[in-house]
Amino acid sequence: MHPMVKPALRRAWRDRQTVQFGMTSAHAVTVGPVDTATGSFLALLDGTRGLPLLREEGRVMGLPEGRVDELVARLTSAGLIDDATAGGAQADALRGRAEAFDRLRPDLAALSVVHCEPGGAARRLAARRAMRVQVRGAGRVGATIASVLAAGGVGQVEVLDGGCTEPWDITPGGLGPESVGARRDVAARQLVRRATPGRPPRAAEAAGTSGAGEPGLSLVIVAPRDGAAAYAPDPFAAERWLRSGTPHLYA
Repeated sequence: MHPMVKPALRRAWRDRQTVQFGMTSAHAVTVGPVDTATGSFLALLDGTRGLPLLREEGRVMGLPEGRVDELVARLTSAGLIDDATAGGAQADALRGRAEAFDRLRPDLAALSVVHCEPGGAARRLAARRAMRVQVRGAGRVGATIASVLAAGGVGQVEVLDGGCTEPWDITPGGLGPESVGARRDVAARQLVRRATPGRPPRAAEAAGTSGAGEPGLSLVIVAPRDGAAAYAPDPFAAERWLRSGTPHLYA
């Protein structure tokens, strides 16, 4: 284990012996009393050291025998500690792709306060890479959703639509002015590629196997651009998703 105080939980001293992790009432935890040596030791919980090295550092700083393990256990039970090496093989593979992993650090930080167990955030972030999401509609809403999903690490984001991009399809975070006149689906796929952190996974890699081919749909998002479908979705289109148990969302 390489203990790390969760980066999303900002640290502030309430007084000389009480430290608070996190600022919002939903996640804030106070720890005390904390002496000077223990307060200095907290800065070492950054994920770069395993427990044996932390014990050695603690002894050098004058912490009593067993204090390091006690402190790590206490902070872990309070939901404040993540493990910088946990999450399984997929999480290790994601960490090995430094550029993509750095892009996803805000997502990792947010997930860590929702899923408190050490390694839980990394495991779920890595699982996104195996997901295949289909967005039906590349207007303002659909294109923006597609780009956000891709930027959040979803491995395969497909966009289906027809026609060409119109000036009223342009929006911040979605299709840009350079897309006007281009096919909507092509422009949206280019947007997804630009938003994706690093190289998208191959189909076999996303499926988690060397020969299973394309993974099934994890989610379908229906984002009609105009017409009555934007207000009253066609129920017949959803029949096959209902039969197969495919989650689908109307936006």
